[in-house]
This record gives sequence, C-alpha cells and structure tokens, in this order.
Amino acid sequence: MKRMLTGIRHVFLDMDGTIYHGGTLFSCTKPFLAFLRDRGIGYTFLSNNSSFSTAEYVEKLDRMGIRVAAGNFYISTDYTIDYLKRHHPGIRRLFLLGMPCIRPAFEAAGFLLDEENPEAVIVAFDRSLVYGRLCRAAWFLKQGLPGFATHPDVFCPTDRPTWLPDCGAIAACLETATGVKLKRLGKPDPGMLIEAAARNDVPIEACLMIGDRLATDIAVGVNAGARTCHIIGPGADLSSVGDFRPDYRVNNLGELQKIWLQQEKNSPEEDHGENVHL
Repeated sequence: MKRMLTGIRHVFLDMDGTIYHGGTLFSCTKPFLAFLRDRGIGYTFLSNNSSFSTAEYVEKLDRMGIRVAAGNFYISTDYTIDYLKRHHPGIRRLFLLGMPCIRPAFEAAGFLLDEENPEAVIVAFDRSLVYGRLCRAAWFLKQGLPGFATHPDVFCPTDRPTWLPDCGAIAACLETATGVKLKRLGKPDPGMLIEAAARNDVPIEACLMIGDRLATDIAVGVNAGARTCHIIGPGADLSSVGDFRPDYRVNNLGELQKIWLQQEKNSPEEDHGENVHL
C-alpha cells in the first residue's frame, strides 16, 4: 500500500527528458500538470542544472506555454545554498566558478562573492568557463579551502549536435589537477529532495520523484524515501545506470497519469504500486 499513487501530496519532476527534451515540450506535460492541479497536488521542478537561474527557468517554461512561479522550482543552486547555511554556517565568502546568472542567488542568501580571500570554492555548471578562473579555483583548493560542486552530472542532455561537459566534469578536472576532493551536492544526495519537501511542508513519504536518470533522479527519491517513477521514452537519458529500482517505469507522464486514474477507480485494498513496465 505504501507505493500507491493515491496517497501522493507533492510531485517532484526532473525537467529535460521528463517534461521536455531540449526546446521541445512533451505533449503529455500540460495535461499531467493540470491533472495534479485538479487534485490539489503540488509540484516542483527539481533540476541539477545550475547554469540557469530560477528566473530563466520560469521564462523558459513560459515560452513553452507553462505558467509557473519561482516557487515551483528547486535547483541545485538552491540546495547548495541551503546546505552551506545548514552544515557550514561559518562560511560566508565564496569563490564561485559558475554562470553570472546564479550569483544573485548566493548574494541574496547573504554570501559575499570574493575573488581574493574566499573561505570556500563553489563549482557549478559553467557554460562561460574561462581557463584563468579554473586555475584560480584550483589555487584556492590547493591552499586548503573546502570545495563544493552543485551537482555530480558529468554531461548535460541536449537535442543539439554537441556534447556538453557539466559540473561533474569540471569538478573532476579540478580534482585531478589538485588532488582535492569536492563535496558533490544535488541529486542523488537525499538532502536535496528532503529540503525541497520541507519547503513545501509535506512529508517525504507523501512525495513522488519523477525523472529519466536512474543514478540521479531515481536515486535521490530512493535515498530520501519517496516514491519514484522512471521515464524511459523518447528524449529520456537512458545512459544513466545504477542499482535503483523505481516504483514505476513508464514511457511518459501520460502513461503515469493513466495508471494514477486507474488506481483512483480501484479499491484501496488493491496494490497497484508494483514496478510497471510499459
């Protein structure tokens, strides 16, 4: 019974590969979000991608015809800030190796971005990466400063004819050069989902995590104790591996919606929460 969808109060969704692929919104996304709203079920987009600000994500979904607010997002930048404040309250000055668009989030949280005398190094997905700043980050790490990576993804999915080295790859470069290990945050760290659930005042056992990457999306749900759904249809990133068994496995959100509707029609005594292969 613990795997039934009818007890879900909040849904966390990965983005690329789950609600869209590149610049194309999946046709089932809007109906699924409407399905949740009609039932009073909240939803949050949970993304590891730290190369965009929340405002940019809001604008992107708006262009796709999805009207959402900043409160509908919790990205690895947010979790990095929450993690530092919770576990390292004495750190206030940061050297940030990341996109300029995420700097305001750290500053609004009370951090000082210091290029000369920081207390920690933050590594994000930096699409504007400059070699000189990479060297500067390496120097600070060699001086003994702690390093934090916003997430472990080594590449970012795209529908364009290119390959995008992500935060995890940049972190690995610094680790190889310096011999210093960075703390990797973001999915699959269970703290990210736990913090996001707490922000929405919902117990983790009443949450559903949906995504296409086993090693991050499904792993964070399993690690945190939430229910999980693995998206495996066109546009999904199936290169991610891991020993994590999702509660559900479907091609897209539309198929999950059909399962959910069927569960609503059946008696509570019937358990439809076993792993579903479609």
